[in-house]
Amino acid sequence: MSMIKETAGFTIVELLVTIAIIGITTASLTSLFIGIHNIQNQTVYTDTATRAAQREVETLRNDNYASLTPGQTIDFTSQLPDSLPRGSSGSVQVSQPAADLRRVDVTVTYTANGQQHKIELSSFIGVIGIAQ
Repeated sequence: MSMIKETAGFTIVELLVTIAIIGITTASLTSLFIGIHNIQNQTVYTDTATRAAQREVETLRNDNYASLTPGQTIDFTSQLPDSLPRGSSGSVQVSQPAADLRRVDVTVTYTANGQQHKIELSSFIGVIGIAQ
């Protein structure tokens, strides 16, 4: 008479290995999704800050040229969108590289994920409008 041993199911070792593999895979995917989320937020912040700086340049172009005084610093922090992180700031430095020409250097600064980011735009504004 021969004994036939029937085995059904999985051993504890096989189950533990499977659980470990599933855990490692889940942790890797979670890390990947968190990284993608952070990159998306950074992209949104950069786009928002760039648009705010461009809007400020357009506002200055549409204002009276005579109101732009060389050496002047304009703070437009209160006009930044609420979608930028708290503590963001916006400023404009006005200079005069030539007669009848003003240069505006616009800076928007914000902190995201513990790192400070700065968006800088420059433009020339002439007596009759935009200088080429």
